[in-house]
Amino acid sequence: MKVNIGIGCHNSKDWDRFIAGAWDKPMETPDHDIVMAAIEMGDMAEKLGFDGIWAPEHNGTPYGMTPNPIQLLTYFAGRTERVNFGTMVAVTPWWHPTRLAHQIAYLDIISNGRFDTIGLGRGVAKSEFDAVGVPRDEARQRFDETIDILKLAFTQERFSYDGEIFKLPEMSVRPQYRTKDLAERFYGASSTGPSLEINARRGLKPLFVGNKSIQAAGEEVKQVNTFRQEMGLPPCQPKNVLFMFCSTDPDASAKAQEYINDANRDVTVHYGFGDPKNFEGVKGYESYAARQAYATAPQQGAGQPTPAEQAQGQKKSPGYDETNLLIGPPETIIERIMAGQREASFSEVTILPNFGSMPMDAAHKSLRLFAQEVLPVIHKMEAPLQPHVLPDPKAVAAA
Repeated sequence: MKVNIGIGCHNSKDWDRFIAGAWDKPMETPDHDIVMAAIEMGDMAEKLGFDGIWAPEHNGTPYGMTPNPIQLLTYFAGRTERVNFGTMVAVTPWWHPTRLAHQIAYLDIISNGRFDTIGLGRGVAKSEFDAVGVPRDEARQRFDETIDILKLAFTQERFSYDGEIFKLPEMSVRPQYRTKDLAERFYGASSTGPSLEINARRGLKPLFVGNKSIQAAGEEVKQVNTFRQEMGLPPCQPKNVLFMFCSTDPDASAKAQEYINDANRDVTVHYGFGDPKNFEGVKGYESYAARQAYATAPQQGAGQPTPAEQAQGQKKSPGYDETNLLIGPPETIIERIMAGQREASFSEVTILPNFGSMPMDAAHKSLRLFAQEVLPVIHKMEAPLQPHVLPDPKAVAAA
């Protein structure tokens, strides 16, 4: 099984200053230091034997801080020779599809075909949509039309498009991409049932980014493969993104819980999950308004709201499900990855080695221990398509 490193640029300690609007106060840690520390972690990937480097897309708050994942991956393409690349995810409504197609094609060329997981999503946070001037109630239509356009761009030399939002004259992607199966490398992140079905019927494979338990992910993979069969598509396997903190320190669990609590606060405040009014009346986000969808996996007994959350009148945050956490000594992490593969049938995993307020030196130490003790075992591990995530023949026949 392949294992990748996900690069996160989180200035977690800056949330209180950010929410208070205390712009006259300096950041405890400048953003540029956070970014350079994350790049240093990415530089460890090839040296330590990892298979890929993945990047998210976020802007405007202390969370994520990667305004263009393809730009970051292009940087690493010039610094590496072997590792592959993935987005987790490129948020398509924030892009003009022509520019997105050209940037994907350009990275494909200069990386010599190593952009093998084109993860795509439709975005959630109001602040991020507002910053780029895109109405959230257009997100689903923009996402769908962009997928259509990308498929045309990567399967035909000349193409045009006449949609509700995007209207493209006959054109070509130039320079033309190197790899001929780019349109088959699309993965879709989804937090809601409707998105899961729409993505599956459009041929996108599932990409789970920590927003559901491994058990729920396994059930959704079966749903995806049922939809795919109805569309005449073969069954597929998902890819999964998991938080990781590898340590033999007896106090590791307590330290990790602190980082997890901070990470949960970060994502809750960034997306505005604590207040369903952030989603009320927004087309396509009804599940979020009803508190039925999160970018994290809800867990009973999650912690009390932080001062930052209280400042926005938010309630208790949803917590990360334990099955999405690779935390503990190497043997515990190995067993959890194996159990996850048996349950959800994922083909590869991407670990997030820094999250919340975790110090970078602790993240580096954890990553090296993982590479030394866990990575060789997982590399030898098979990642089969498990029978229980295949469609139920009776259900398909009834449909």
